[in-house]
Amino acid sequence: MMKELLLLLLLGASSCRGFQPPASTTNNHHRHRSTSSLLDNNHLRSAFSSSHSSKTTHLNAEAPTTGLDAFDYKTQWYPVIWAQDLPLNQPTRVTLFDVNYVVAKTMQKKQNDEQNDEEVYVAMLDECPHKKVALSEGRVTECGGFIQCSYHGWTFDGTDGKCVEIPQTVIATAAKQQGEGGATATQAVDTKRKREDGTAIAITEAQGMLWISPFLSPLEALAATSEGRLSPPPRVPEIDMPGYKTAIAIRDFPIDWTVLMENIMDPDHGYFAHSSSGSAPIGFDWYSSDGVENMMEVKEESTENGGWKIVSSVNAVAKLAKYNNEVRSLDAKGNATKNKKKKTVEQPTKLATSTFVAPSLIYLGRRDNSTATSNFLTAFWVCPVGTGRSRFMSAAVSKLPVKVPRWIVHMQLNNFLDQDTFLLLGQHRAVLKREAEGHLENDSSAAPTTTNNVRKSTYVYRSPSEKLPVKLGQFFDSTLSRVPNRKESLMAWYNRNNNENKLFEPWPSRETVLDRYEQHTKNCPDSQALVSRCDRVMKRSKVLGWALILLKLAVKPQSSIEAATATATGLFELGSFALGFRSVVSTISSTLCALTTSFANRLVQTKPFFGILAALFVSHYIAARIKREFFFKFTDNIHHEDIKFIANNWQDL
Repeated sequence: MMKELLLLLLLGASSCRGFQPPASTTNNHHRHRSTSSLLDNNHLRSAFSSSHSSKTTHLNAEAPTTGLDAFDYKTQWYPVIWAQDLPLNQPTRVTLFDVNYVVAKTMQKKQNDEQNDEEVYVAMLDECPHKKVALSEGRVTECGGFIQCSYHGWTFDGTDGKCVEIPQTVIATAAKQQGEGGATATQAVDTKRKREDGTAIAITEAQGMLWISPFLSPLEALAATSEGRLSPPPRVPEIDMPGYKTAIAIRDFPIDWTVLMENIMDPDHGYFAHSSSGSAPIGFDWYSSDGVENMMEVKEESTENGGWKIVSSVNAVAKLAKYNNEVRSLDAKGNATKNKKKKTVEQPTKLATSTFVAPSLIYLGRRDNSTATSNFLTAFWVCPVGTGRSRFMSAAVSKLPVKVPRWIVHMQLNNFLDQDTFLLLGQHRAVLKREAEGHLENDSSAAPTTTNNVRKSTYVYRSPSEKLPVKLGQFFDSTLSRVPNRKESLMAWYNRNNNENKLFEPWPSRETVLDRYEQHTKNCPDSQALVSRCDRVMKRSKVLGWALILLKLAVKPQSSIEAATATATGLFELGSFALGFRSVVSTISSTLCALTTSFANRLVQTKPFFGILAALFVSHYIAARIKREFFFKFTDNIHHEDIKFIANNWQDL
């Protein structure tokens, strides 16, 4: 799913926001701010040789050679939702590593500025301490902006998790205080955590995205950030640069987050899996290597606080397309076959660069070879929802001055994503199965290890472009054993689906895997609003159409002379009233009757009637087609038609 979305996304604008440290625990809910900090942007054309171990054993007792053992999933920020998609004053559930959290957006007075409001974000474990029900099913109180459980009304301060009220104890507490002479103003504030307190977690906003660090409280994250022990969320440099605009999208998938990341970072699949999405239309292979003239360079680096990053670069020219057109499409006599296309015209060389900043950010772009700048790139944030699940969020970042409605971007992007997501299902199941088997082997081993060589023993790498996927695979094989809750949820999945080492789970239908409504529309307020507008247009078009047909049947056709006479009669009645010869009621009644009759007769005449009816039909049709884009669409038939383009891109043997 490596997406050069310039071919697909129409760009729209969205605001870019700087890094903000987590919320403090002060009672006024104000969030402290700090200066934004960009990640280092190393030159993307630097060479770094990529190594790949030749060992084939599933579990490797040797320590990783790239320093990946320092990577800690518990000291990272994770993207969970676009800030603009989070409704105001409405608790919303997000999931990370198979654990549910609740996030909320409220408006609070700015610190040291009581005249203006600002958006404040809070996050908690989605669990009320009382009876363990979901706080995301509750509400944000109008006074105070607290999170209130809708089961028994327990209320929590989202900035620190403190339980600020238990309604059932209010009466008794007030009576006790009254009996003791009332509460004293000098009572010390109890900062000790109590059993009735909820669990607040760190949350911050960066570049329009909300990030959480669930293993740190807001206060702990604030301290760690100020001390340099916690890095801010990684950034896409261009989003912070003047002149760039973004068009954002979101979609959930029943595909493991590791597989989705490997798909995005797979340079070779765009030419085949997206064969109908390119520029002829053909697929694209700008990010691929041909192993001869256009070699891929991969640079791996460790970043501050145990972070990890890889960058690949290769000449952004057509490789397979050029070979297919100029060599493969010739027959044995050297003549062009019927699929022969005109000679590929090479554009000025650019570098196709791919950057992965662990654990969640990927951005791709074709950059100028001398300045390393790009007028267009695509960024992807993959949220590790849990084992076998992922949340995909993306942004098309461009210098184009136009602003295109977000729903148009979503229509094009969903068509693009549907082309290969169902293909990932096989990879997803195989990888999870092998990973679970590795844990079983490791648990029974006399010398347990932390490295699980899943990809190395499952995949067959042959392409010269796979230096990049190999590196990403090494990262996952070295670190997945340290992912929170990963082993437990993985083994639960394995035990449900394993029968004597054979998966018996039914293969999900295409409709289940590619359900756009459940995965996208329900999570995107803009798309929901569009679907509602389409429903209104369709309903009104249908009502007006039937009303017009019934009017045609009910009204007796009149000649042009009769219609003119009816109009004149109405005007005469109006004139009579003006001269004082008729009453108000009589005049209005007869005038409206005459004019309405005249209008109805004109309306049902052949040309106006069919013209209006055709306009209503077109309105209904367009609304229905647009609405369809936000529900399941990519059927088996569409898939079979789509992959026929492969033969145009790569000549059959």
